[in-house]
Amino acid sequence: QAGGSMPKIFHVNWFRKNEQGKFLWPGFGENSRVLDWIFRRIEGEQCYQDTPIGRIPSPGTINLEGLNRRVDEKALFSIPQKFWLKEVDEIKQYYDNQLSRDLPQAIGKEWQELKSRVEEM
Repeated sequence: QAGGSMPKIFHVNWFRKNEQGKFLWPGFGENSRVLDWIFRRIEGEQCYQDTPIGRIPSPGTINLEGLNRRVDEKALFSIPQKFWLKEVDEIKQYYDNQLSRDLPQAIGKEWQELKSRVEEM
């Protein structure tokens, strides 16, 4: 609709694990810390860094004060190419199987650009 604004879209993987099989993020009530960051982003705060997969929290911009355990921010915000190559393929499969002809060209273009950025990592 003319004059309208598009919704902001955020993606969070609450279930990502480290090499020892432990969750990188404590979860449950601590998820409100991530939601706080999202709300600040929506309000225009420059608390992000640009990456090949989009904007992620800048170091120190998620409030970790008072957590019962240490969060490895470097691991939490790492962008493993092997994982993302698979993720890009799975997104494409979803688009092909679920949306097919209904996929807007702009989203297909965005997917192609994501794929290129991930391949160049």
